[in-house]
Amino acid sequence: MARGCYLPVADPSFGDRCAALLLANPIETVVVGTSAAALHGLWLPQLPAVPEFATTQSGRKPAGMARARKPEIRTHRRGIPRHERTVVHGIPVTSLARTWWDLAAELTLPDLVAAGDRALQLGCAEEEIAGLVRSNSGRRGNVLARQAAVMLDRRSRSRPESHLRVAVEVAGLDCFEVNEPIVGEFGEWLAEPDLSCTEAKIALEYQGDEHARVGRMRKDITRLADLRRGGWLVLLYGPAEVFGRPWQIGPELRQLVGQRAPHLLRRDRTAGAREIASRVVDERMSGQW
Repeated sequence: MARGCYLPVADPSFGDRCAALLLANPIETVVVGTSAAALHGLWLPQLPAVPEFATTQSGRKPAGMARARKPEIRTHRRGIPRHERTVVHGIPVTSLARTWWDLAAELTLPDLVAAGDRALQLGCAEEEIAGLVRSNSGRRGNVLARQAAVMLDRRSRSRPESHLRVAVEVAGLDCFEVNEPIVGEFGEWLAEPDLSCTEAKIALEYQGDEHARVGRMRKDITRLADLRRGGWLVLLYGPAEVFGRPWQIGPELRQLVGQRAPHLLRRDRTAGAREIASRVVDERMSGQW
């Protein structure tokens, strides 16, 4: 695998690879970036191909730190305080909050929000994230981190669901709730959509592979019929829409909300929506989405 490293198994896990490679690195080396995110279990667009480490020796500036130079790993020299480090499965890594903040220099806004949603579920405190954003003003990625931090929601249940929510929020629609139960006129449970706007009676659902199973499909049909009878409009989105052309979701929803609950599209929200939508188009054109 690398000089000075040995693994007794033919197909080691990513964690095993990191643990073995750390032995060939200086003391106080920690796993960082997308590698740390993978070990924490954050939602990522793909697993890192090469482990990423950082030497962070106490009492030294990054320029004076030693680091291993091996083609099998990416290495950095960074000043990472001890309170921003932790251990996952015996492997030293950056903390959840610091890992998420580091991702802002590499991920797009939707993927950064998805990773942050998962970080909150795993126990990361919103105050930790806010503190890192405040204390790193001017550093690469912090502008995107600041935008993403206010959009995080621990109620999200999957990466695609987080991406769908970002597409809705950048359109200036803050009237959609995350995984809130919908009840009928007699108080009976009808559904719990990924996103729902009660005032407009619009529900959004992401349809992944699991919805193609026969049993799940039949339950979905019954649930959608119950919602229709209750006056709800249910919109289904798949990978092509959520990941392939998410910029089309917002305009469609704004039109439907305007038809069903026009009071939700107040002028003070519209101005902000146009500004955000303009930035999203710019990001899409530059390949950042």
